[in-house]
Amino acid sequence: MTNAATLTLDARELCMVDIELAPDAPLQLGRSPWRNRRLSVIAGGRFEGARLSGEVLSGGGDWSELGLDEAGDALTLVDVRSAWRTDDGVLIHVTYQGRLVIPAAVLEDFRDPARVEQLPEASYHFRIQPLFEVADTRYAWLNAVVAVGVGRRTAAGVRYRILELL
Repeated sequence: MTNAATLTLDARELCMVDIELAPDAPLQLGRSPWRNRRLSVIAGGRFEGARLSGEVLSGGGDWSELGLDEAGDALTLVDVRSAWRTDDGVLIHVTYQGRLVIPAAVLEDFRDPARVEQLPEASYHFRIQPLFEVADTRYAWLNAVVAVGVGRRTAAGVRYRILELL
C-alpha cells in the first residue's frame, strides 16, 4: 500500500472569471421523461489571471439539471460549454461540470439578484471542474491543466475562482 503522506495535492491560482448571464436566465425547459433541464445563456464576461486573461464570449450556456432532496435543498448538476478569447486573440473552448447545492433556507435569497450577493459564501456549495481546449501553441499548456473552481452567484451571473492542480 502507498504511504498516504506521499499523496499530496497542490494548486495555484489560474484565474478569476465573472460570467454574465442573459437577463431571463435560467430558462425553464421543464421536466421531460428524462430530466428537469434548465438553460442559462451566457451574455459575456471577463477572466483575469497572471498567465491568462481575456473575455468570455456570448452564446455559450449552462444546460443544468435541477433536483431537490428530501429536505427541499436544491441540487443542481452544472453542465457548461463556453468560448473564451484571450487579450491577445486566442480562442479557448472551456467546458465544465460541477455541483451547486443550495439549502432550502437560503433558496429564496439565492434566486433573488437583489439579495444573492448578501448571502455568506458558506451558505451554499458551488464547485466546478473546468476543462480547457486550445489550438494555439502559446496556450497549449492549458490542454494539460486539471482544474477546480469555487463558484459564487452574483447579481449578473456567476463568479468563479479557478485553481490549477499541480
